[in-house]
Amino acid sequence: MNNKLKYLIFAILAGLAILFFYNKYRVAPGVDFSKVNLYDMEGKPVQFSSFKGKKLVVSFSASWCGNCITELRALNAIKDKDLPDVEIIVISDEDLETVQQFKEKFAPSYTVLKMDQPFPSLGINAIPVNYIFNTKLENTEQVVGEIDWKDPSTVERLKKLME
Repeated sequence: MNNKLKYLIFAILAGLAILFFYNKYRVAPGVDFSKVNLYDMEGKPVQFSSFKGKKLVVSFSASWCGNCITELRALNAIKDKDLPDVEIIVISDEDLETVQQFKEKFAPSYTVLKMDQPFPSLGINAIPVNYIFNTKLENTEQVVGEIDWKDPSTVERLKKLME
């Protein structure tokens, strides 16, 4: 096999690997929230449909995730002033005790829920992953990675998506 063909094959394989990892870690999966088993801090089931009629930011986060904590702190800083009518829902796949401690420390005013399955079962391979919902419970945006909540233009754009 000549060198040009070897380089071409290598380039194609490298491109496919990059595409695979980009899709796995940088593209938010389409989650069917009606099929996700969610529980409140008492361990009682919560139906995602019960949030219909509310503007939502749903964040898949974990207590060990530095970017998740940074994002929740940024949301705390702007919530009352810029997002007073938006409900923030934080979902974790950790055990209930860890989730309760996480809520107390980083998300005391948010609805924090626990999943009974690991994030990868939903196709979530990197966190935080945020989903923006309007009052009809339609997913209008999804973002893998930390959202810059301190940027007023980002907040305004996401608020418009929730209308």
